[in-house]
Amino acid sequence: MTVVFAPTASAAPGGAAVSDFGACLASQRSGDLLLMIDESSSLQTSDPDGARITSATYLLDQLAKYKDSSGIELDVAVAGFADEYSVESDWTSLDSASVPAVKGAVESFRDRTDGIDTDYRLALDGARTSLTEHTQPVDGVDPCQAVAWFSDGKIDFTPRGDTRKPYAPDLPLDTPEDVTRVVGAATESICRPGGVADQLRSSGIVVFGIGLAAGTASPADFDVMRSVATGEPSGSTTCGNVSSPAPGDFYLAQNIDDLLFAFDAFSTPGQAPLTREAGVCVVTVCEEGKHRFVLDNSIDSVGVLASADVPGLVPTLVAPDGTQLPLPASESDITTEVSGVDVAYRWQSPRTLSFDMTNPGTPNWQGVWALVFVDPTGDSAEARSRSNIHISGNLYPEWKGQRTTAIHSGETEVPVDLGIVDANRVEVDPESLLGTATLAVTLIESDGRQTVVGSDISKDRISDPLRLNLADVAPGQATVRLTLDVTTADATTPSGEVEPGTALAPQSVDVPLSIAPPIGYPALPRTIDFGTIEGAGEFTADLPVTGPGCAWLPQGSQTSVVASPDGVGTVGLSTAGAATVDACQELSDGEEGTLPISLQVENAANGAVNGTVEVMVAPNGEADRALPIDVEFRAELEKPLDTGNALLALIVALLLGPGIPLLLLYGGKWFTARIPARTLKAQQFPVTIAGSSVLRNGVPFGLNDRDLIEVVRGLDTPARSLDVAGVRLRTHVGWSPVGAGFVTASSPGRVGASSVLPATHGNSNEARLPLAVHNTWFVLHDPQGPADVATVVLLIGDDAGPTVRRSVVDDMTNRLPNVLATLRSSTKPGSGSPTPPVPASATSGFDPFGGGSSGPSSAGSYDPFGGGPGSQPPSRGQDPFGGPPRGQAPGPGPSGPSNKPFDPFGDGR
Repeated sequence: MTVVFAPTASAAPGGAAVSDFGACLASQRSGDLLLMIDESSSLQTSDPDGARITSATYLLDQLAKYKDSSGIELDVAVAGFADEYSVESDWTSLDSASVPAVKGAVESFRDRTDGIDTDYRLALDGARTSLTEHTQPVDGVDPCQAVAWFSDGKIDFTPRGDTRKPYAPDLPLDTPEDVTRVVGAATESICRPGGVADQLRSSGIVVFGIGLAAGTASPADFDVMRSVATGEPSGSTTCGNVSSPAPGDFYLAQNIDDLLFAFDAFSTPGQAPLTREAGVCVVTVCEEGKHRFVLDNSIDSVGVLASADVPGLVPTLVAPDGTQLPLPASESDITTEVSGVDVAYRWQSPRTLSFDMTNPGTPNWQGVWALVFVDPTGDSAEARSRSNIHISGNLYPEWKGQRTTAIHSGETEVPVDLGIVDANRVEVDPESLLGTATLAVTLIESDGRQTVVGSDISKDRISDPLRLNLADVAPGQATVRLTLDVTTADATTPSGEVEPGTALAPQSVDVPLSIAPPIGYPALPRTIDFGTIEGAGEFTADLPVTGPGCAWLPQGSQTSVVASPDGVGTVGLSTAGAATVDACQELSDGEEGTLPISLQVENAANGAVNGTVEVMVAPNGEADRALPIDVEFRAELEKPLDTGNALLALIVALLLGPGIPLLLLYGGKWFTARIPARTLKAQQFPVTIAGSSVLRNGVPFGLNDRDLIEVVRGLDTPARSLDVAGVRLRTHVGWSPVGAGFVTASSPGRVGASSVLPATHGNSNEARLPLAVHNTWFVLHDPQGPADVATVVLLIGDDAGPTVRRSVVDDMTNRLPNVLATLRSSTKPGSGSPTPPVPASATSGFDPFGGGSSGPSSAGSYDPFGGGPGSQPPSRGQDPFGGPPRGQAPGPGPSGPSNKPFDPFGDGR
């Protein structure tokens, strides 16, 4: 097996990342944005007034308006970083009701300016983990995800003793010289080919970097940050290999007004603001100072961010009929009107204000509008003004019926039926638009090659037939980008002059397109997902194959590794079965099978592995017509805990404490080991496993409108014990004094495993879940019953959109057959929860280590450290902390239940 790194590709023009992110959101109708805010002590001088907080809260307001007007679901989380990365506010569906809570989380950073490091490395890897754990790909298509990353300086560390960074374990931080070496190690870990930057990019995560060059910082201090965000060289820094599609954008600010415009640049993804710049008017409104824009009935609303380079000016809005509305400075939000149009404005700083215009039904909505900054004293006649004008028509191009169209490589007449829809996906007659509208269609292949299918298609020809020619397009994954350009209708000014309509920002929609091999060849999925795997060794996942035809993975087939963690060594893929054409997986028409694929990992590491592998396909009996298909693969690697060192640390802490700090840690951990107070819906689903398929009522598993409607009671406050769809969930602290607690799911007479690792807990094999149980699943199985019958329990947050639900269901259907087989093979006869669940009204005593409420327990069965019911002392020769017998090495295994050694730090890895 030959392993090579993917070649460097050229980056798209600056600003393309916001457009790409918006095109993804417009297609998938949902996405995730992580706000990541610097907490380093340098902010005490660079941002003493909290401009970053004002700007970030402005961004949240704009995003909520964008969500309401576009109908796109957006989940937002807030995290901070300094010497470590931490999440302040977990994922929340953003809307007008949730904005205050998210803004409160951002506001908490105003006084958090005492961090001792500016550790980009831990921040970026933490952001990647937060995003990839939140939403999984659906049908192999990456979710729409981005991180808005704010910092006021370069990578830096405070010299101190007894400190090692996990990515530089051999380098101390004792002296300034040591700091320089660790900065180099952090930069190398981020920017090497396949490093953290490439892991973000190859996972489909867009990075919006905002640098504040104030205080002691200079623009050159942001070379690494700029290169991480854009993928382009900056100064002497070139970061990563992956630069196409555009990895992200970077914005440099020097004050609050710059910061507001930086955050505003991506506040309406895919609907870029119109940028205007002009002078100012002295005493009265003048023509040369106007920021003009033309509205018609295709426009729903307008949002403007405007600023002058001196304070004390009076912004004035001029309506089409000539009526003027001054917007004087105010410390509160103001709502007013002009010519029947509602106007709400707020001063964000002494020089910058934002305002919104609504009520398009009024006769004066249509026509030429203008914004002017007026100098009432004449002292600032040379001042300049600028504005970002967001004009929202919420019109989107659409490929009608695309999702039901089967497309094969080699076809020359693939029909493309185009149209225009509004935010509710209701079709709009192009001829109803008063201005002009043109549509363009571009095919983007997996290697980045672009083919224009249609351009400048006018509104009177949008409904005409269009054909896609795939004669020279290889099988695999592609994107069809639809781009709609709208210009509002011309308008007449009060003086009788004709003002040309305003050209709105192009609105793109990226349509994922799976191009199957020619007819007669087998179909393959886009991605092989190995899930989360621990340690080094060999790990197996099944690649589904649908006939007719033959598929195999040749020995020596090239594997292209795009990204991998530090120190992982060689990564390779192989198959134990169909490694030659003679031994290929041969299937008849419509028959489903699997190709077992093994991932070989040389060294244990933490991070993402992303790449592609060539799988060969051919029609049955026609090996001479074989074609290579590039299939993406991904895996999340986790390094196992060093049990010996961890145990030694625990013993030392007990001896030197003498135990008091340890008890404080246990107490703190017990206090936080609770299921978060977020609305949760749950339901049990009886399923049957048929090969690699999960069946519900005899057909492939799917949800309907009557599913997941029952709300779990008891989560108005954080909980330690819940009755969920008839199954008892209980929190546990575990043996470790640090790390996160966990949750177990128990049901009498049944064993269980969850969607995360470790999947089981205790001798009775109860399903083990993280404390944040929302948007996870677990399986329950009667070990005495049929091997192919089980019950799946879905735990879905009430704020989860359609994409999140599909992601959870897809993860379950892809992994359940393997998880269930492993669970059954590892279950001892007679296993299963031996005791019934405790009634909700049972008395709860203080259980600092078991976590949940429990009834009376007999001697020998109570395990205060969460070891599970019926725990027995280890026999001689057995590792008392859960490892294998002496002389027996643990071996790698597939995803699913894990017989892992004791982890005294309780991080669940």
